Amino acid sequence: MFKVTIAALSNSPSPVKKSGNSQRAFELAGELYSLVQQWFLLITTGRNVINNILQLKTNLWENPGNAADLSELQFQCDQLGSVVSELEVLPKLIEKIQDQYKALEKLGELQKKIGSNVTGESTPLMFLTWPNSKFVLVVTAIKDAFNEELQLKKCIAENVAHCQQKQMLDLHKIAWVHHIYVTSATKLQLESLFVETGQR
Repeated sequence: MFKVTIAALSNSPSPVKKSGNSQRAFELAGELYSLVQQWFLLITTGRNVINNILQLKTNLWENPGNAADLSELQFQCDQLGSVVSELEVLPKLIEKIQDQYKALEKLGELQKKIGSNVTGESTPLMFLTWPNSKFVLVVTAIKDAFNEELQLKKCIAENVAHCQQKQMLDLHKIAWVHHIYVTSATKLQLESLFVETGQR
């Protein structure tokens, strides 16, 4: 398991000159960064909620039927459900970014066909080294990783309050905090995208 942390984007001016397609690709990378940061903030919020659920479950094992704890447990479960609902939005927004990179790829190919690309390259480049198609491939892989991770988080949220052993609660907490599908490879893809677009 790998806990992903993404460094802040640089505030320094990009060394890459941007206009048209490259400017939009740069902006999309910034939007992706923002979505990833939102994801990890929500994971932190969910971790705190799961800690509360763990404490309440422990209390209820010691004092079964405590009405106040039962009510609070339901509230915390609803809170965790709200966190998951917010998480669900983010891969959909990443998919929209993916679609926009696809559009940029098609636009770049069209511009080359009509002679607006004067570099003579077989594949037009928006930045330093990546062909336009690689932006699509990388963002697709990132989107797929977060989609897979979302399914795991949903499963945890649905089952954590039903755990009947502390070990199982601890396992759910660990699985929430750590990422099985958003891995070091995903982090490398994100960092590579930021470097390519001049945001690192």
